[in-house]
Amino acid sequence: MRRSAIEPANIENVEPNVFLNDGVGKGYYDRTAKRLEMLTLLPDTFITNDQYKEGWIPDIINKLEKEGYLERVIGGSKVLKPIWGSPSGTAALVLGKNGPKKPNGYTLWTFADGTTIK
Repeated sequence: MRRSAIEPANIENVEPNVFLNDGVGKGYYDRTAKRLEMLTLLPDTFITNDQYKEGWIPDIINKLEKEGYLERVIGGSKVLKPIWGSPSGTAALVLGKNGPKKPNGYTLWTFADGTTIK
């Protein structure tokens, strides 16, 4: 069975070291992790409601809301418990239609000093 692009994370007590879209997305980046575990979205990250109606993102949002990892709020969803995925997959999830058509998470996620994770 194929893994989902975004899944509940098996990680605790990490501080954000990368940010997306002026801090709307807060994450923990680990370049040594498996690709689908490289970027952990941390609690209080906002996921826009402006998503494409079909595809993997709406399915994942619904699944994670049912499992208690996301909470529906005005204008989108809020991360309650850490979830992880690839840098590009997490960027696509957070930005939705507001982001690039094919987001490159390696250039969108930035460290506090403004450098990208690329």
